[in-house]
Amino acid sequence: MRLLSQFVEEMDLTDLYSTYSRIWENQANPRKMLKIVLYSYMNHNYSSRLMETSCKRDINFMYLLEGMSAPDHSTFARFRSLHFALCSERIMPEMTNFFYDIKEISGDAIFIDGTKIEACANKYTFVWKKAVSKNLEKLKEYTQKMYICGERNSYSKTDNDATFMRMKEDAMGNGQLKAGYNVQYGVDSEYITWLAVGPQPTDTVTLIPFLESMKKHLKFKYKKIVADAGYESEENYVYLKNNEQLSFIKPANYEISKTRKYKTDIGIIDNMEYNADGDYYVCKNGKRLLYSNTIKRKSKTGYQSEKTIYTCEECSNCLYKSKCIKGNNCKKPLEDRVKNIETSKIFNGCRKENPERILTDEGCKLRMNRSIQAEGSFGELKQDMSFRRFMCKGKQNVLAESILLAMAHNINKLHNKIQSGRTGTHLYALKESA
Repeated sequence: MRLLSQFVEEMDLTDLYSTYSRIWENQANPRKMLKIVLYSYMNHNYSSRLMETSCKRDINFMYLLEGMSAPDHSTFARFRSLHFALCSERIMPEMTNFFYDIKEISGDAIFIDGTKIEACANKYTFVWKKAVSKNLEKLKEYTQKMYICGERNSYSKTDNDATFMRMKEDAMGNGQLKAGYNVQYGVDSEYITWLAVGPQPTDTVTLIPFLESMKKHLKFKYKKIVADAGYESEENYVYLKNNEQLSFIKPANYEISKTRKYKTDIGIIDNMEYNADGDYYVCKNGKRLLYSNTIKRKSKTGYQSEKTIYTCEECSNCLYKSKCIKGNNCKKPLEDRVKNIETSKIFNGCRKENPERILTDEGCKLRMNRSIQAEGSFGELKQDMSFRRFMCKGKQNVLAESILLAMAHNINKLHNKIQSGRTGTHLYALKESA
């Protein structure tokens, strides 16, 4: 509690104070309100009514009030949604930059991961874009619904910013969809140094906006970006290279590429010999797959990738044809089909660099720490802090609530590291093999 009080006292809360037109004489000021809300979150109490009760009954909350009268639950609710939510993204860097100044975080490698948390919305209030688009010409209300959907496939009527996603907490095991948000954490030295909240069901398209917002607010730049296979894409690789950041991203095919089935599959481009001088591949039958043409494709984010098509010079009477050419979506009989492969040279080059990088001693250490620190932070959030559903509605309020949770987590973590004498430690060491 004293650590929290001292920490908040050192913070520059000009942005928070600017959200108030005036502060009454007998009213708890914004700094005290932030202390109380954070202390409540540190003790796993997220309800504004519980905060009011604690201020009247708990000696620790009374200490933080410093003799002021206990605010009611409406005051706490307004603080979160009308004041802190307006400046939460500018307050979060205050904590992270302070940790960097005192060398409590490394500022070198950041471990990124995401999780889905249920929104404060009814799970039966979904609106599906596909269903709406069929009736768009008939009713005017569908135009508004399409506008709310935007690039998403769905939204909730009770929280328009929430998207229906498949959650890991699926008690029935039937892939039930729930309205939720994709919460992205960036963890360094066990502290949540940055976070983002979005409607994207997958992690791939979240990386660049996450890094851009972090670059905008933090005083330092991370050199090493460590993430799992869910973040692998050509666009992400190119972005990191252009920003002079090293990617430690596990390729999506990394595990399957080690299996015997994958290694013996003659139809896969990775199992074909490539001749760089002639720019062609050689198949199992010794035939060349020559350059055919180049096509360009644009992703949902607007990124344009270049795909190269190679076509086999002779596929007739090939003994390996049934194993090499697969797929039943072609109307032509197998004997009339020709082997084509599509590949991106830029993506292949980036993908080749990452396995080489993650298999070094440093890469193994960083990957191990990602699983401990990034995934561990979500475990602490959901299990230790018992937070599995947002209390607020709307993306801005959800972001503010996520930042309050992260700040509470960080102060608890700092206290634990002080108590155990682990301050200043950034990475767990690899266990030495016997």
